[in-house]
Amino acid sequence: MRSRVLLIFLALALVVLSCGRPDGSLTEITRPDRQPQLLLVDTVISGEILRNPLSKPHGLAADLKGNIYVVDAGNNRLVRFGTDLTPLRDYGGFGKEAGLLDRPSYLAFDNGLNLMVSDEGNRRVSRYNSQLNFVDELSFYDSEDPLKFGYPSGIAFTDYGEVWVADRDNNRVAIFSNVGKFDRFLGDVSYAGERLNTPEKIIRLESGEFVICDAGNQRLIIYDRYGNYSYKIDLSDFEFPKAVASHKGFLWVLDGVTGVVACLDLRGELLYQVGPTITGNEIAMKNPSDLIMLPPNRLLISDSGNNRILVCRIVYEEK
Repeated sequence: MRSRVLLIFLALALVVLSCGRPDGSLTEITRPDRQPQLLLVDTVISGEILRNPLSKPHGLAADLKGNIYVVDAGNNRLVRFGTDLTPLRDYGGFGKEAGLLDRPSYLAFDNGLNLMVSDEGNRRVSRYNSQLNFVDELSFYDSEDPLKFGYPSGIAFTDYGEVWVADRDNNRVAIFSNVGKFDRFLGDVSYAGERLNTPEKIIRLESGEFVICDAGNQRLIIYDRYGNYSYKIDLSDFEFPKAVASHKGFLWVLDGVTGVVACLDLRGELLYQVGPTITGNEIAMKNPSDLIMLPPNRLLISDSGNNRILVCRIVYEEK
């Protein structure tokens, strides 16, 4: 009798846990206790930055100290801002030599230590330290098989130093070991899971899972830390979900075509939406490229078409 009761209890527990995800997996998703109520533009970064006008800003990142890093794509350079948004240093310029850039796009920090940059035109991922000194690079080109890789876009890292690089041209993600050796692909036609179409930004959640902006399919794809397909979030109202950021159990998603910014819970339920015009600034966003979260409740958006960065404040509902 006791064993039958135990089996029933275990079965009920599995049912409860499986309700946490659309695919019935056993990881529970907790709904945030407060929802965003308003997004306000507090500051606009534009104009001349360290002797050059900001031009087509793209990728954004922040280090553990709160310093901000921006890909100034129109000038093929990186710009480092302090926590007070004061520009401190830039580095780069157009070229093929080590450290120079050609059509840079996304940024990501290597476990808080080094800054990795998708150098698309040079078909590589370049690594810099937090002071923007060049360290080394990971080649995204195989001379023995020139069609193996396309051009790098989004970047993310595992706890063990594996590098995930989105290959939008081949509709998949290439995974490299912590010493830069190619290991495997995921998301392509031969992969057991959802096939990707024009993948853009990749982020890693605190849980260790990865979220990929599957922009061509108008959705987000979530993989576990080992690269196994977990579930998807459909974004049928988006034309091209290009970037995503996570904060307090929310996902903030940016549409690179319409300029809409949406906040979702981890189930994909829409909680808040705004754009292309955001309260506090009358100019509508044009072809925005990226967004990141900064503590305590700030959202940075690279408004590429308007050559500016919007520093926004999130206002949450009262408890």
